[in-house]
Amino acid sequence: MSLLQSTLKRGLPLLLLLGLYGCERSSADRLVEAREALAASAYADAITAAEAGLTGKPDEVTLWGLELVVLEAQARAGNTEQTQGQLAKLAASYPQRISAADYSSTAQLLQAADQKPGAIEVLDMGVKRFPQDTVLTQMIAESVATGNDPEELQMLRSLGYIE
Repeated sequence: MSLLQSTLKRGLPLLLLLGLYGCERSSADRLVEAREALAASAYADAITAAEAGLTGKPDEVTLWGLELVVLEAQARAGNTEQTQGQLAKLAASYPQRISAADYSSTAQLLQAADQKPGAIEVLDMGVKRFPQDTVLTQMIAESVATGNDPEELQMLRSLGYIE
């Protein structure tokens, strides 16, 4: 074996490793991928891409975008517990960024995914955090007035909105 062949043989694994590292997708790339999957209603793919982006070292803007994709994808997929967990995590980690509108829009996504009891729980989380918000209280009042889903009504009772 020539010296050149020996050097190439030993260096090939290193070249492959460097090539793979160079192909590693950035958190920003993952955010684009996650948003595209979300737009295509591929919620599991959106969550996977966003979580992969979160494992990198995203800047603040990318980090926030990835976290919001996870929240929206979980809600659209009807994953109530994961949605509530993500919302609670964001409220604890980013108290100045989470607003009452985040709770109301998340509740609407859960309702659209036919997760009415979970939507009520999210509204309740929002009311506890933003007790003066009229949109959240109005949404709960509308659920009380028009609720015909037995599980939704049971959730409203268990949270004290219906006697």
